[in-house]
Amino acid sequence: MTDDVVGFLSHLKKSGEAHILGVAAGLDLSFSQLRAMFVLADCQDEPAVHELAGRLGLSMVTAGRAVQALTRADLVTRREDERDRRVKRVKLSEHGRALVAGFVHAHREAVRECVESLSDREREQLAKALTPILARGDQSATTTAC
Repeated sequence: MTDDVVGFLSHLKKSGEAHILGVAAGLDLSFSQLRAMFVLADCQDEPAVHELAGRLGLSMVTAGRAVQALTRADLVTRREDERDRRVKRVKLSEHGRALVAGFVHAHREAVRECVESLSDREREQLAKALTPILARGDQSATTTAC
């Protein structure tokens, strides 16, 4: 069963690569920078750089460099914490939010195309299989969640 799920997810990933690479074209972002943007997009607060590093599983130096590059690219804003000026709080800029939204849209388009390629019966079966899983909610949130 694990192999089947991984195979299905791999199929979705491959079908979406063209869409996602279209959005990413021309960007000079590292994988760590992209991950930081997606984590920040899910944050309700403005994490400190050291908190972001923990959520990403990166060293403080690596996370700091990623934030610095994202700030230069106007994808992230950085400000001093009101209580401790040594602490820098970060969040996505409007430009950063738009970029993440573009990736999410590209991913949704790939999934939509995949679902549309299924027969009515296959779509019904997929919906039936996903219903109890989705009903559980976010019980298995990742360590990068905010």
